[in-house]
Amino acid sequence: MSKTLEFEGISKYFHGVAALKNISFSAKSGEVVALVGENGAGKSTLLKILGGDYQPTAGRYLINGEEKHFASPHDAIQAGVGLIYQERQMVPELTVAENIFMGRLPKKYGMVDFQTLNREAQRLIDEFELKIRPADRLKNLSVAMQQMVEILKVYSRNPGLIAFDEPTTALTGGEAEVLFRIIEEKLKKHDIIILYVSNRMNEIFRICVKIFVM
Repeated sequence: MSKTLEFEGISKYFHGVAALKNISFSAKSGEVVALVGENGAGKSTLLKILGGDYQPTAGRYLINGEEKHFASPHDAIQAGVGLIYQERQMVPELTVAENIFMGRLPKKYGMVDFQTLNREAQRLIDEFELKIRPADRLKNLSVAMQQMVEILKVYSRNPGLIAFDEPTTALTGGEAEVLFRIIEEKLKKHDIIILYVSNRMNEIFRICVKIFVM
């Protein structure tokens, strides 16, 4: 069954100043929807409302027809919402596997089960055809590969929705191609709703089927 996301009349004010005004649009699984607009248009604010960081001043959002009110990022994650911000939500000193399953490390006899951890991480790495290893330290990877690890972290939670906030800002052209391949060949085919925030129109015309201008 197709998954859906709907924003209805979302507004957000900070100390009387409007960051968002009456935002309404929808998206469904298997499609990439672009959010575009000038700096300060409220794109990141909208994602933070969806991710439970902010509460809307007015309006509502629905996932699969059910109205949601995420009081925290944890609530959003539990409901299958994954957000990938420009700022990495990772720990450089930890390994690839530890970052992917951060907060959900498999245990055995009260200790971290590294055999299971690395096996599950390798399964995801193989699925995405990445040239990294579970035991690699995140700090030793390129910016692009660090971003891929963050995608694996979100994907490992079986999300129904993933939102990207300016994902190619620090990537080279070749690195961006890896990201596009993952979005097109992996995420879309798993019927995930994808929101894509960017002002790079060549990227948007390539991978997005709908554009919402803010």
